Amino acid sequence: MYIFIVNPTAGDGRALRVFKNIQNDPLFHKISCRTFFTKHKAHGEELAKQLVEMYPDKITSFIVVGGDGTYHEVLNGLKSYSTIPLAFIPAGSGNDFARGISSKLKGVRLFKKVVSSSCYRPYWGGVYRTDRRKKHHSRLFANSIGFGFDAEVVRRSNQASYKKWLNKIHIGSLSYVVALLECLFRYQPRTLTITQDGVTTTHKNVWMLTICIHGYYGGGMKIIPNSKMNEHNFSVLLLKNISRWKILGLFLTVFWGGHQHFKEISITEAVQVDFSANQPIAYQVDGQSGLCESCHVNKEIKSRSVFQYDK
Repeated sequence: MYIFIVNPTAGDGRALRVFKNIQNDPLFHKISCRTFFTKHKAHGEELAKQLVEMYPDKITSFIVVGGDGTYHEVLNGLKSYSTIPLAFIPAGSGNDFARGISSKLKGVRLFKKVVSSSCYRPYWGGVYRTDRRKKHHSRLFANSIGFGFDAEVVRRSNQASYKKWLNKIHIGSLSYVVALLECLFRYQPRTLTITQDGVTTTHKNVWMLTICIHGYYGGGMKIIPNSKMNEHNFSVLLLKNISRWKILGLFLTVFWGGHQHFKEISITEAVQVDFSANQPIAYQVDGQSGLCESCHVNKEIKSRSVFQYDK
């Protein structure tokens, strides 16, 4: 049985339209499936947990129709069930996970491949745990986790009153641009103590620390262009000692990867990353935001099966 989890509001309603097209396809009515719609934040995670308990031996695959945030929720709902295959039909505003796995197909064509082929490949997600002294439980991420300026932009954009108004007229992506300009003049860099694979360093005037499974984030930005999904390590970007105006230049060149040549940027690889900040710092994970003072990040030990069809 295939389990569809659909976020009807993802992509300003695009996910619902994509799912209706799938639902109208004759193949949809020939397969055994159940469909569930998310109704609020974190509902995808709740549904995934409940459904695994309801149908422990009957699930062929979960199919997520939505954006990266919905995929993030379902991934965490299946955190203890790495053997259950997971497929993603991108229909959100960012869809960076689809870019990361080089998925070229969309909508009905992708649905047909998911249910008619066996192109499931191993995938190792990221594990993160913020503020360990507070005993927060660990969670998974599919794309990246970032701390600092870019995370503050995401946080401000998600909380902004103008985002709902922009979404109503189908230009919701502009909320990120407005938030970026607001943060450009208000954000204060932090001092971070970072431990990568056992080596500890302290950095002042840090604007961003980003840990990536693949090279994309923010709806197609090539934040670490040469980063590829693999079993062994993350790509880690550190940005410090940069002027505010050059930050603007960074976000103008990030779509083709020109920013990686900035002298203020260093890109390394690591299996495990720990950091602590001198004061609370914004973080974003798969487009969702929060605040923390420290974080531990490592690779999943067990792989999970993710549908990847790149033709």
